[in-house]
Amino acid sequence: MKYKTIIGTAIIAVSSTAFAGPVYELNAGEFYDGLSGITNRDMSELIGEIVFDDYQQFAIGGIEGEGSGLLYEGTFMTRMVRSFETGNLTFNFRFFNDNTDLSGEIKHIEITGFDGQRTRVEYRDEDGYGEVAAETVSRSVDGDMLSYNFGEALDAESSKFFFAMTDSAEYDFDAGAPQATIYLYSGEAVSIDLAPPVPTPGSFALLGAAGLIASRRRR
Repeated sequence: MKYKTIIGTAIIAVSSTAFAGPVYELNAGEFYDGLSGITNRDMSELIGEIVFDDYQQFAIGGIEGEGSGLLYEGTFMTRMVRSFETGNLTFNFRFFNDNTDLSGEIKHIEITGFDGQRTRVEYRDEDGYGEVAAETVSRSVDGDMLSYNFGEALDAESSKFFFAMTDSAEYDFDAGAPQATIYLYSGEAVSIDLAPPVPTPGSFALLGAAGLIASRRRR
């Protein structure tokens, strides 16, 4: 089952022309353990238009031979935003734990599709939007993959938004072929393809000065 929200006009988080300030520019091959959170109040550049919201449900089962029961059921959210100031795009991500009775705990997530992009990283520390934040982030040597790691097991109902600001005004999903691979502490994983939903007129979402207000449309 897949949930998607298409946005017309909104206030939200995005990027900057000068790669400096309270977010970290992550270069290829780097590891960063200084994620500390950011809000709109901290960075006025985090105001923009939501291009789309995409919700994908996923499930992770046990490794064959070690028990094949269901370990984790969740929803992975992708929010793309275009900066009012720069016109550049930011990828925002978030988890929702759809079944807290299961024993699985998310350890980290690898997201591909950033080859050739300059990226700045952080997580959004808005009140009321998620309980667990990414603690560290690394980038592959070829620059294509970002890996966000959760030092505290992500067994809460939802994560805070973690993001990657780019220096591009457009993104080619066919060429980039972005994919998210979600790993549990026990070693199991699942991969999902990331793609924009088909626009639906009249669908809106809002990220105000205090945080994010997300609406869902079932398809």
